[in-house]
Amino acid sequence: MSLSEDIPLETSTESSPEEGKISAARSSQVLARRTLLTRSLALGTGIMGLNFLESHLPASAAAVSNWKPSSAIQHIAQNTTQLHSCGRATDGKLYHTIRLSSSAWQSSFGNINDQESNGRDLRFTDVDCSGVADNLHVATLAPDGVIWHTIRFASGSWQSAFGNVNNQESNGGSLRFSNVSCAGTMSSKLHLTALSRSGILWHTIRFANGSWAQAFGNVNNQESNGSILRFTNTDCAISGENLHVCAIDRNGTLWHTIRFADGSWARSFGNVNNQESNGSALRFTDVGCATIDGNLHVTAVAESGILWHTIRFTDGSWAPAFGNVNNQESTTSGLRFTDVDCANVANALHVTAINRVDNIWHTIRFANGSWQSVFGNVNHQESNGNTLRFTAVSAAGVV
Repeated sequence: MSLSEDIPLETSTESSPEEGKISAARSSQVLARRTLLTRSLALGTGIMGLNFLESHLPASAAAVSNWKPSSAIQHIAQNTTQLHSCGRATDGKLYHTIRLSSSAWQSSFGNINDQESNGRDLRFTDVDCSGVADNLHVATLAPDGVIWHTIRFASGSWQSAFGNVNNQESNGGSLRFSNVSCAGTMSSKLHLTALSRSGILWHTIRFANGSWAQAFGNVNNQESNGSILRFTNTDCAISGENLHVCAIDRNGTLWHTIRFADGSWARSFGNVNNQESNGSALRFTDVGCATIDGNLHVTAVAESGILWHTIRFTDGSWAPAFGNVNNQESTTSGLRFTDVDCANVANALHVTAINRVDNIWHTIRFANGSWQSVFGNVNHQESNGNTLRFTAVSAAGVV
């Protein structure tokens, strides 16, 4: 195993305060169930506490590598039986489907734009999704670089309209983004990371009461090497009480950092390629990540279109090499990918990816480390799949 590049002794803290600007109405449905889940749900990604105004890293947080998921968290994670996937179609609309606990897929892709009162007027370029309690949160990016957000509730209904996230942030008027990702916590917070058009990484939070952090926080400014790095793609995941962020720079190198529970950040971006024995030979274009039992699983699309996988273990070390996922699947000869995301469902890693002819494909890495024998074509499982082509895909585990 290579040594960890990202267990810091020094950290820095975002300066933006945590006062939300608006309050969203809370859904009254399934209150008892949601209360239970809010207290104990890891959603297949772990849990996270937050003290955003702290300016120092406590000793307990410094030893992040010692964190182990509790038996209660493991139990809840095992109960995330559904894989939700959202895709951005070539017409700019968003679609949603579910892989059920029976392994069957929902009969057709559902048009998310049609569920939102302002969906007719909006088109999108990127999408990510995450489970928060028993709801699915969707973050998406319009062509003008503005971030929008909506929710699919446990009942299957959708929030009545897409909400403009830039409008909730004091500096949102001056920022335009090219890529977005999100991750939910046990306490019903949604962490959102996004890349501005200049390649800088930004972060904000949607709180449990529906309000948003007052301003986007500049993550590059928190990292000692942030001034020299610019990124093209990012994803994030929750583990323990920490937000893990992966990002690909303009040279195709994969980097990693952590936002700790007290709001401070790891002191520098860590070069993941340098942790892997074959990292010097690989350059990436897209990344997705998820956590299982405290380990961070990272999937990435290489410039060749081949899908690769690695793990950051709970002790901060990395797997010794990127593993070639295409080589684990029998249907690899004609498959090359452009976009990827992954999620923890019942302690298995579910991977969704888009190939170069814009179909969504799916595979699974099981708890024992083996892979499903073939990539499955998700478009073929949906009655309207033959009429839809996608350019971006996201995945989330939901109870």
